[in-house]
Amino acid sequence: MKRYIIDIENYWRVIVYFDIDYDFFNIISEDLAHYFCPKEEINSIWNHINTDAKAFTFSNINLKISIVGFNKHKNKYDYINSIVHECEHIKQSMLKAYYINDSGEPPAYTIGYLVSKMLLLNNKLCY
Repeated sequence: MKRYIIDIENYWRVIVYFDIDYDFFNIISEDLAHYFCPKEEINSIWNHINTDAKAFTFSNINLKISIVGFNKHKNKYDYINSIVHECEHIKQSMLKAYYINDSGEPPAYTIGYLVSKMLLLNNKLCY
C-alpha cells in the first residue's frame, strides 16, 4: 500500500492510498477519523472496499481535504477509470466548498489537474 499527499497550494489537500492492504486499514481509518469521518462511515468504507468497491472518497469541505483509497485493479484502464471517477467526487466537494458553479473552464481544469496528479503518483499507469 502506498500513501501520497497532493497539496493544492492552501486550497485543498488530498490523501491518496493506492493498492490498499487490508492488514493496514487501521492507518486509513486513523486518517479518516482524524478528519472527522463518522465511525459509521468508516465502517461502511471498510465493508464496501473489502467486498466489491474499487475505490472510495471521503471529503470534509470545512477542512478542505479529501481522502481517497484504491483497491488493486485488474488492468491500468480499469485503474484510470476509477481515478477519474474518484477525482470527480473530489472536484464536486472542492466546488461546493468554494461556492463555484460546476460548469465552464474552472471545473474542467480542476478535474484534469486532479487526474494528472494521481496518474503521475501511480507510476505503473504512465507507461
